[in-house]
Amino acid sequence: MDDCIQEALANYNIAATEIELLRHNENLTYRVGNEYLLQIHEPAEGFSAEFFYDGVDRVEIYKSELAFQAHLKKQVMQIREAVENRYGELITKLQNGTYVTVSKWLDGKSLDKLELNDSICYQIGEMLVHLHQKAKGFRVSTVKTYGKQHCECTKTRFQALENLGLSTEYSSIMQKCCDYAGAALEKARDEFQMIHGDLSASNILQTPNGLVPIDFSFFGMGHPMYDLAVLFGNIGGTLARRQQMAEGYRNAGGTIRYDVLDACFILTLLDCLGIHYEQWSKQEWFASRMQRWHKENLIPYVQGERIYADDFYLLHVQG
Repeated sequence: MDDCIQEALANYNIAATEIELLRHNENLTYRVGNEYLLQIHEPAEGFSAEFFYDGVDRVEIYKSELAFQAHLKKQVMQIREAVENRYGELITKLQNGTYVTVSKWLDGKSLDKLELNDSICYQIGEMLVHLHQKAKGFRVSTVKTYGKQHCECTKTRFQALENLGLSTEYSSIMQKCCDYAGAALEKARDEFQMIHGDLSASNILQTPNGLVPIDFSFFGMGHPMYDLAVLFGNIGGTLARRQQMAEGYRNAGGTIRYDVLDACFILTLLDCLGIHYEQWSKQEWFASRMQRWHKENLIPYVQGERIYADDFYLLHVQG
C-alpha cells in the first residue's frame, strides 16, 4: 500500500510528509501532514458494501459525492474541501485501477474520541436538521437511493449470505423485514431528499465552529429518518441520548415520522449486517447478539409492532 500512497500523492504534488492511517473500512483513510486527508477507495477485507451500489457506476457515485459536498459548502456549511490533482481533476485513478480522492484537512476531534453529554447530543440533532435543510433541492443523476429498491438489494444480499453460514431462519426474517421496510419507505417516497447515510460518532467532528459531518461515502437519496435512525443506532445507546438528539432535531425544525423511523432503524440494522456479516460472524459475541436482534427488533417489526415508543424508548429490549 506504500506504493499506492506515494503514487497518489505524486498526482497531487504533495510531499510525502508524516502519513498516519486513521481507519480502514470502505476506504483507507490517511492524514497527510497537517494539511490533507487522503482516501484510497479500497475496502477492508470482509467489508462488503457492494450490494449498496447494485447497478450504479462507482466512479459516478464518487463524482456525485464530491458535487454534494461542494453544494453544501456553497450553502455556507462547514465541510471538507476536495483538492484537484495535477490535471485539474477531483478523482485520481491509480495504475492498479484503484481510485483516490484528497481533501483539505479539517481541524477537530471526532465524537468517538470525546465523552458525549446531553449538550453534544442536542447539538447532533440540530446539526442533522441543518444538514437536511441545506441538502434540500440538490439532485444528481447518479446516486444510490435508500428506498424500496435498496431493500430489494439488501434482501438479495441475505440470500447470498446463506452460502456463508447465515441460517435460513435468520435469512427469512431479515428478508421479510426488507419487504416491510421497503413498503413503508415507498409510501414516504415523496419526502426523500439527499441524506448523509452514515452518521456515526467517528463521522462527526467537534470543531471551534460547531459540529461538522464528514465522510459522505454512503450519501444518497433517502428519508431524513434514515440519518436519525443511524444516529440512534451508532450514538444513541441510551434513552437520554436519543431524547436529547430528538429534542435538538425538533427544536431546529425537524419533523419525526415514527412509522418511517422504525422502518429506517430496521433497515440500518439490516444494512450493517449485510456489510459486516463476514467480519462479525467470526467474532465470539456475534451469535448471542444476533439472537437479541432477532428477538428484540426483527420479529416484533414483522409482527407489526412499533420499535420506538413516542418518548424514543426502545421497545422489546430484554434486560
